[in-house]
Amino acid sequence: MRTIVAVVALAVGLALGASLGVAYAESEATPAAYVVVGGRTIDAAGLEAYGEVAGPPAREAGIEMLARGEGDGLHLVEGTMPTDGFIAVERFRSMEDFLAFWNSADYQRAIELRKGKVELDFVVALEAVEAVE
Repeated sequence: MRTIVAVVALAVGLALGASLGVAYAESEATPAAYVVVGGRTIDAAGLEAYGEVAGPPAREAGIEMLARGEGDGLHLVEGTMPTDGFIAVERFRSMEDFLAFWNSADYQRAIELRKGKVELDFVVALEAVEAVE
């Protein structure tokens, strides 16, 4: 009987420990960073070099383009919007990854290539409320 109780206690302990470990791991997941960009494209053809330089480090940081719209694709439902151009929403793996990308030498070089081709009204980065697995 003692052996059965000990085995059951061990099994319950392992199951509880495993579930607590999963809960702890889930609570430690890093929240994604969302970046909202608003501006106007001045020279779309000229942005090719920017994309070639900015693309690899952005992909390394886990970029995903979630939404982009301009003109009739934007629906302002309240307030004012500081752009008559485009709005884009991107997701990065984490704020740390986004900031490392943004401050990297490669992206700073890409920003120079973007000048005169896009006029930005804003770039806003915020962290997700819940962690993304």
